[in-house]
Amino acid sequence: MEIRPIRAGEAESFLRLLCDVFGLDFGRAHRIFFTEPMFDLNRKWALLEGDEILSILTNVSLEFGWGKAIGIAGVATRIDRQNEGLASKLLEAVLAQAEKDGETGALLFAKAPTLYERAGFQVMDQVIRGPIDRASERSEIRGPRSDISNPKSVNPEPRAQSPEPFKILDFQQVQDRYDHWSLQNPNRLRRNDRRWGYWRWNLRVCTEFEDGYICSEAGLVRECVVSHPVDSWPLPAGAEWLGLESLANEIGVPLKTKDHELHLMTRNVPSCPQMFMTDQF
Repeated sequence: MEIRPIRAGEAESFLRLLCDVFGLDFGRAHRIFFTEPMFDLNRKWALLEGDEILSILTNVSLEFGWGKAIGIAGVATRIDRQNEGLASKLLEAVLAQAEKDGETGALLFAKAPTLYERAGFQVMDQVIRGPIDRASERSEIRGPRSDISNPKSVNPEPRAQSPEPFKILDFQQVQDRYDHWSLQNPNRLRRNDRRWGYWRWNLRVCTEFEDGYICSEAGLVRECVVSHPVDSWPLPAGAEWLGLESLANEIGVPLKTKDHELHLMTRNVPSCPQMFMTDQF
């Protein structure tokens, strides 16, 4: 057996194994796989037996105020060779090489933590999802009530109006506000030029929010930069938060309910990382 980054001629086999294990459409995945700005053959590792790829994972470079780390994603083993410990061997080799390269910390998102606990990871935070309780909705509920026993007494006052739409920020404004926010805490993810390129590749739209912004994609908020909790969120009805529970608490996301989606697990990380799901690896 051999463990190493894949070579150019092995990329399609790598992708096909990934699609087979996770039930992805190969054609659609192929268009994204080779064109996204973070694509790097040296970050796509495989455990091979002869010329056959048996187990794979991808790692991405991360940088926080406290230092460099890697994010682990796409851990998959060929279906007919699962439960042989191949993924564990591959993960151990990748972590050892990352430490030699000065990327001492490691992060991953997992549904089941057992495999990764054996490799020294621990659950540090939770990814949660839930509807955002807008202040305008609460105003409508708590507004003046008519005397329902007397139809003539209907209160003519209009309901509270939703806040005016906030302006859309250009890329440089978003970058400046994010970078300022990031530098306030060593646990926050720094974005280099390549990561910003990946961010722009996804065509994100950000609206001004206090001294920061909200990044909302079809009603799903995966990024919000703000220096203090704010009661009124300028969002359409039904908007949801998807992100780390610790960040939701820190910026005061007014959640109606929350469901746990994933565990954020870390290894050799000094304290809880702060990053948005727009940077999910």
